[in-house]
Amino acid sequence: MAHIVLTFDNNKLASALYGPFDENLARIEQKLGVDVRSKGNQLAIRGDAVAAEQARRTLDYLYDLLQKGTELSQSEVDGAVRMAIAADDQLTLPTLERKGKMAAAQISTRKRTIYARSLNQDAYMRALERSELVFGIGPAGTGKT
Repeated sequence: MAHIVLTFDNNKLASALYGPFDENLARIEQKLGVDVRSKGNQLAIRGDAVAAEQARRTLDYLYDLLQKGTELSQSEVDGAVRMAIAADDQLTLPTLERKGKMAAAQISTRKRTIYARSLNQDAYMRALERSELVFGIGPAGTGKT
């Protein structure tokens, strides 16, 4: 059983990270099978070592998004959890920084910044950055747009 403690510098961002009535924390607990307790700007994560590390990476990534001005939605939280789980399945992913945090590809538009919500979207967005012409094929609803 692993025990990880995270401390966030900004109380306002920490509150946004937790979500209304700690909804985002409950979602992470449910998806990863860990126990997350909050007290002020500190979080305590308990659970299986792998799941606790996935929860830590998920929370760090979501906090980074908040620092960049992104508002969190349930789909953002779900996408971050999926990326953390998939990152353990593929150890050579370019989406992991040396510090153990996820760094998803992003595209900035006039209205907002768009972040990858899955590893395949991350690879697709990185291909868009590298090449002038990229073809995306696949079924509807898989994040090609």
